[in-house]
Amino acid sequence: MWVHGHPAILLFLIKFHSSIWSSSSQNVTRPRSPGLMNEEDDYSIYEDSTTIEPNFSSSTTEAPELNPCDYDLCVEQKQSCQELASLFGCLCPGLTGPFIPPSAPRLLFLTPEDRRGVVVHWCAPTSTVTHYTVRVKDIDEAHNRKIEVETRKRAAVLEDVAAGVLVCVDAVNKAGVSKEDEQSCMKFELQDSESGLALKLGIIGGVVGVILLLVLVLLLWRIRTRRKAGARTEREGVL
Repeated sequence: MWVHGHPAILLFLIKFHSSIWSSSSQNVTRPRSPGLMNEEDDYSIYEDSTTIEPNFSSSTTEAPELNPCDYDLCVEQKQSCQELASLFGCLCPGLTGPFIPPSAPRLLFLTPEDRRGVVVHWCAPTSTVTHYTVRVKDIDEAHNRKIEVETRKRAAVLEDVAAGVLVCVDAVNKAGVSKEDEQSCMKFELQDSESGLALKLGIIGGVVGVILLLVLVLLLWRIRTRRKAGARTEREGVL
């Protein structure tokens, strides 16, 4: 009874239900337009498009291998090892700092010069050195003396050095002076050097003497041979 009495209401309900169903179906099956995406969808797409995968095949750059500097602690150098390192990127031997007393230098040898002079040769320690001190230690302390040498030098000349005195080399920096030890001091044996020179002169003199003796013997033999030949010629002439 109610349906037949209100045909207009029933028709309206049917059309309204159909409209809702049609709109929901279109929303499900219709693809979304890029312009209608929300902020979350836009961020996801941007994030995916800009993500860069790490390249594990690329090799990492290795640090260059550093070699020791061409620097000899026993040879006088025009440039310090630090200067060579800054120029060529090489490595210097480790040095103790300027506020630590230096280690003792190593005295290599003493070379006689002229009659009373001596040349002192040494190796630098692995320490910070501002200068060196070359000392002469005599039995008579009144004859003790010393000279200062710059840090790049590895040799110094001492004048008027007597045989048997002790020659020492000290390294100096702001923290103090190196301790004297066996490697930093050496006795100057001038007598051994003179005897060696005398031995060389004796050998040379002996060789020269032998040569002169042989020459003299040869001359005497020739003179004697000539005399015999002359005497034989005279006899043949008489006959």
